[in-house]
Amino acid sequence: MTGPMYVDWAITSMCNLNCRHCVGMEKGELTSEEATKVANDIIGLSPKWVILEGGEPLLRDDFHQVGGMFRKEGIDVFVITNGNAFSQDRLQKLASFSPKVLFSIDGADAAVYEDTKRGAKFEVVKEWAAQCAALGIFCGITTVLSKLNFGQVRELIQLTESLGGARIIFLPLKPFGRDEVSTRYYQQYALTPKEQEAVVKEIYGYGSNLDIFYDEPFLWNLSAKHGFSLSNADSGITIPEVKGCAASYSLYIQTAGSVRPCMFSPEELTFGNAAQEPLEDIWLRMRQSEVLTGWADQGMRKGACGKCQQFESCRGCLARTMRLLGDALEADPNCPFAA
Repeated sequence: MTGPMYVDWAITSMCNLNCRHCVGMEKGELTSEEATKVANDIIGLSPKWVILEGGEPLLRDDFHQVGGMFRKEGIDVFVITNGNAFSQDRLQKLASFSPKVLFSIDGADAAVYEDTKRGAKFEVVKEWAAQCAALGIFCGITTVLSKLNFGQVRELIQLTESLGGARIIFLPLKPFGRDEVSTRYYQQYALTPKEQEAVVKEIYGYGSNLDIFYDEPFLWNLSAKHGFSLSNADSGITIPEVKGCAASYSLYIQTAGSVRPCMFSPEELTFGNAAQEPLEDIWLRMRQSEVLTGWADQGMRKGACGKCQQFESCRGCLARTMRLLGDALEADPNCPFAA
């Protein structure tokens, strides 16, 4: 592999909502000139696809120009939106580069959805999803799964189907900050290992025709244990040919250009700034780092991960392990197989 399989880019810190589980954005934002430089560097690495998100990507005036650069080069573009910042002008700009649009919807009804995404309106997000579907650019839903909504997984699948989506991506709540409020929220609402296994069985046993992905590195091992099949499609997050955590196969670019393995990675896993040096140099530095090479080497891992017979198809969540334990060599503290 010469470059990352995909690049996830938070192109703006601007947002019209106040989601309770927001990972937060670094201060500052790239100028249009800097964004063009970064976009060209991404194109040079030839990823299979690029994710544009934020913040709320539609609030950045040149988001469609950035997206258009990737589409011109034949790179698929996924846009993740909260669905509450649309106007007809922004809709047309979005449609101009034919992205695959994923709506972030964290509840199957107004009560749960609006409590989680403060400032959002459930009927508004459904209306704009319908308008995107009419233009052929609505791809589906991403859902942060927590104790607040994991009892709604069937309803969330049904909502995606009713809106005309092709896929739903469940992203179980991960540690997203070290301040007291974020830490308390994670401790209160994150799923336990047993809850994760139970909800995975429910999701994949439901029988939907949607492309469904549950974003946890131990998914493939649960699939083997319980006998359900996984999609081989590029969902915008999963990489079909890579089992387990994608930390060594993807890049996440923060709003001011900082580069990390994924959006949940702590600041210690910053490998450079894409606005200040070639992105290829940062990618090579990340791939050669002792932290990531040690994390991927089972011989160096501690605890359950060091003994696991299914290590190569999982490796554990690097970001969660670093945020909760401060040591990439420790075992993933949320693994169902470690109990």
